[in-house]
Amino acid sequence: MTRFSISTAIMMLALGVMTQAESTSSSACSGDFKAMTQVDLDSVKGCQVFSGTITIDGSGAEELALAGVEEISGNLVLSGNAGLRTFQAPHLARVKGELRIVNQTVLGKLQLPMLVETKSLMLSVLPALEHIDFPAHLTSVQDAHIEDTHAPSVEGFVPQHMHSFALISNNYMKQFDFSSVQDLSGTLHVASNGHSLDFQAKQLVSVEAGDFRNVAQLTLPQLTRVTGDITFHENDFTQLQLDLVEQIKGTLTIANNDKLTSTSFQHLVKVGGAFSVGNNTQLTSIDGFPALNEVDGTVDMAGNFESYSLPVLQDVRGGMRLQTTSEKIQCGELEKKLKADNVVKGTTWSCGSSMQESQLQPTLGQDGSAAGMSGGTGFGNGIGGGTKGLANENGKGGSIHHTEENVALALNPAAWALVATAAAVVFGF
Repeated sequence: MTRFSISTAIMMLALGVMTQAESTSSSACSGDFKAMTQVDLDSVKGCQVFSGTITIDGSGAEELALAGVEEISGNLVLSGNAGLRTFQAPHLARVKGELRIVNQTVLGKLQLPMLVETKSLMLSVLPALEHIDFPAHLTSVQDAHIEDTHAPSVEGFVPQHMHSFALISNNYMKQFDFSSVQDLSGTLHVASNGHSLDFQAKQLVSVEAGDFRNVAQLTLPQLTRVTGDITFHENDFTQLQLDLVEQIKGTLTIANNDKLTSTSFQHLVKVGGAFSVGNNTQLTSIDGFPALNEVDGTVDMAGNFESYSLPVLQDVRGGMRLQTTSEKIQCGELEKKLKADNVVKGTTWSCGSSMQESQLQPTLGQDGSAAGMSGGTGFGNGIGGGTKGLANENGKGGSIHHTEENVALALNPAAWALVATAAAVVFGF
């Protein structure tokens, strides 16, 4: 009896120790955990799965490693660690929430060799980070935002389906391969990166909204559907080719692309918002839209156009304004074709040729803001309808066709500013 009692006691004690260890381990591997030192991070290295969020904030360490952890059910956040130069998570494969690394001004090395999945990726204000690489291939990410890094490219970024993507202010970025992505249910925003940025989205078929700025080369050969607005602003490419796009349900804006010489939208049938082309100094022809039949908003074009060709355009439900420095555009003929034949349904009608560049009024979205004009029907109250020829302000050449009662408005920049302000309030651009 004595031996049995002693054995039983030892076994019970051992079970108690094991239960307590398991309880301690479970507690250490869950919850919201904040780490500031390597010792803190080592306390969870035995957690293959961490059920919660891990935050590293305010650390004074130069090097930190999150070892052992393979999956985080919540978020992994690094923020405001002023001296942190190296961070690695050698075993981390999945972050079910957000992977957020921001405001790390001296972080030069980020190692995530096993990462294949995260719901959201935010890399922002990392001016010393020279390499962004996902060696195991990041195949699953819904939203990604990469901003203000020193990296010339991103390797191993290969998701197929995403909600949104933003690449902003990466001044050293020369190339981004977005070719694995087939569709975005949200927005694609590329702006203010390196002047020679080559952005390739070779498999992208559909996107809700697109905004491309300061891009040197843009490849979108498979893009077929745009369910919102799409903007091309201050880019350096010479050709804009989206030949498979059949419908843009929002506004199409092409503005301030100084090197652009040609556009090609061979299968575009309908623009559901406004159609705006302005201040593309090398673009001398309005063409490349042989199938465009319908624009539900306004048509607003200004530049050095010498020719106009929208051969099957039959239904402009908003108004139309055309401004050019060339004398080759015949406003009278255009008015007869587009206004008198009821192609332009809106009350707005204005056409000016042989204009001075200083006279050209900004088109919708030309100021750099999102056009936001989807479905709009005019540029302001009561501009257009009948016609009247006007001389330029200097009295030489040129003709502007619009209503007599709005002559003062047409010649008054201040009045146009009020119109633009009113339009911005009404339409939000």
